[in-house]
Amino acid sequence: MKKLMLGMVMAAMMVTAQAEPMRTLLTKENQMTEKGQAELGVLANTQQYESSGAYTEAAYVRYGLFGNLAAYALVPTHQTRFKTGKGNNQNGFGDVALGFDLVAYEDIFRFPYILPHMEIGFPTGDQDKGFGTGDVSFRGGVTVGTKTWECVNWAVDATGQHLSNNDPTLKSDTIVISGSIVWDLDEQFSLVTEVSSSDQNYPDGHPVTYEAGMVYKPTENLMFGVYGGKTTHATDPITHTTESWNGSFKLAYSF
Repeated sequence: MKKLMLGMVMAAMMVTAQAEPMRTLLTKENQMTEKGQAELGVLANTQQYESSGAYTEAAYVRYGLFGNLAAYALVPTHQTRFKTGKGNNQNGFGDVALGFDLVAYEDIFRFPYILPHMEIGFPTGDQDKGFGTGDVSFRGGVTVGTKTWECVNWAVDATGQHLSNNDPTLKSDTIVISGSIVWDLDEQFSLVTEVSSSDQNYPDGHPVTYEAGMVYKPTENLMFGVYGGKTTHATDPITHTTESWNGSFKLAYSF
């Protein structure tokens, strides 16, 4: 009887976990597409600076190679809109990315989990406009996550990245540390909070990004997400801090 009940629980979990899109932006969830299934999505983002606004729209496809391994491809477009008299508006494609997510470890009830990931960026974007790196870029890291009280999902991610920069004063190799909390209010609606910090040495300090959002899933395979936050740079938090505000929207459908 115990074996039967365990089998029923595992089967139910496999159904609910099937092809669920990730809800976080800065870390990785163990929401994987099943083998042979695909996920299509669009992620739109705006970043507002003092003299300009940057806009990115990225279409992506994610495909389940195995039950614990998924591959994805992402194609971004960028626009830069300057305020009156500040510069010329620009638009173009960004660097196309190809990545892989692997659930290397997962408990029988799906938590905790360990998820290594990697991404390769190809120089398809215009480097002169700031839309591309001009060289092949690499990102690789690992997310460790768990779940408490049956409704609160926690995750911490460490990612190393190699990017070619137009500015020789910036580092090509950086480390990004991120954390996220997802609170499941019910099976369809969740609240998301995230934070991320990089050791990149910008002139006005290391960047720290804060995000908060809401995710709604009207069906098992369809997800809408709305996010907002800001990035701060602080060489001296008391006397000098710069910040930019951002907003994001994510639509994902898996089948």
